[in-house]
Amino acid sequence: MKVSQILHLAVFFMVGAASLQAQDSRWRQLQAMGEELFGRGRYAEAQKTFETALRESEKSSQTDLQRLQSLNSLATAFQQQGLLDQADAKYAQALDLSEKYPEHDLAAKVSNNLAQLRNTQGRFAEAEVLYLRALAIQKKLYGDRHPSVAITLDNLAMLEVRLGRYADAEKNLLKALDVSQKTEGAEHPQTLTKMNNLAYLYSRLGRYQDAERLYKKVLATRERTQGRENLAVSITLNNLGDLFRLQGRYEAAEPLYRRALLINEKVLGTDNQRNAPVLNNLAMVARNKGRLAEAEDFYLRAIAINEKSLGPQHASLGMPLTNLAELYIHLQRYTDAERFYRRALTILEAAVGPDHAEIAFALLSMAEGYRVQRRYDEAEPLFQRAIAMTEKTLGPDHPQVARTLTIYAVLLRATKRKGEAAQWEQRAKAIASNRNSETATGALTVDYGDLRDSALREQGK
Repeated sequence: MKVSQILHLAVFFMVGAASLQAQDSRWRQLQAMGEELFGRGRYAEAQKTFETALRESEKSSQTDLQRLQSLNSLATAFQQQGLLDQADAKYAQALDLSEKYPEHDLAAKVSNNLAQLRNTQGRFAEAEVLYLRALAIQKKLYGDRHPSVAITLDNLAMLEVRLGRYADAEKNLLKALDVSQKTEGAEHPQTLTKMNNLAYLYSRLGRYQDAERLYKKVLATRERTQGRENLAVSITLNNLGDLFRLQGRYEAAEPLYRRALLINEKVLGTDNQRNAPVLNNLAMVARNKGRLAEAEDFYLRAIAINEKSLGPQHASLGMPLTNLAELYIHLQRYTDAERFYRRALTILEAAVGPDHAEIAFALLSMAEGYRVQRRYDEAEPLFQRAIAMTEKTLGPDHPQVARTLTIYAVLLRATKRKGEAAQWEQRAKAIASNRNSETATGALTVDYGDLRDSALREQGK
């Protein structure tokens, strides 16, 4: 899903308040207030409250666990605002402090949350190590069949999806789902989250019937148990819409997106950040149905919401800016397209570093724009950078590498280099055919949304 679509940074905000000993009432009051603000999406206010709670915890030499919890909470508040350097610094402090409590649940939670940040930064190997650390602590504390273990398995599996390790991902998702069903029940929100993520994996694999069956089951259960206008229902509507859109079933996707947007706007207001990914999806549907002015309006609304909610330099702007630029290429508004491409790249490089799969997508899209204009000399180095970056961040056998190679071959054929083009095409086919858990067609038509964390895809809290 292109919101990937998006969009949402899934928050792994796990607090262990009940396990903390001898908590100062003032600290507990501040911590609870910060958690409430965080839960309402008021991240800047939550940040200030957690900072005060942290100062309060530092007044006593006997509150290391309180300090650890406040550091973790503060880091997540920074992370949600896109302040990744500040989040990184606080997580580093928390990770150091957690070494004093290597078998405490809070140590697992800090590792899990920092893993999510590393995932966002494209530091996937580090993320995997941290997830495995959290998993080892949780298994030692609780055994293999515990809800916390299921959550971390789910998070690890979604990282594996991103890396194209689909067999591993399916194994971990099925185990997480089984544990959640048996410990929390078939209709528990966490069980439904894992079912949702399994459906997402199946959509990546081209197993559309399996994905649709699971999404519809999640949707029906959430509507029945949580109400038809619950935000969890909105998430599932958006995901099911993504599935239909990937199949070109735009008539089926559009009403789901529109209903998701209506729920969000009713519950959260028209300017809430969670509306932006849905607007981006509606824009893609409108663009594919030839309603280009409407698509432009949706993209601009999504960009405006992200700018207002998260600031003009937040990484979440990269995707709608890139998509809008691609629309302008289609409209032959080439100057506007180049301006938005360059802004997207500047934002992404500043937010997530020089090497990230999200940047590779923007480079690929920009290269395609140049190719359409027959600016081959400018397009080719962008294709080459996109290939190198995708291989570095996702691995040389990831399906997105195959997708990028296939598009690059189009440019090579356009410049009369059919032999080179055939070599790249052959490599792309080899990547597809060597993947154990997906079809060759699925590998070569993987959606760009596979590169993104969805702002609406749940992965556990």
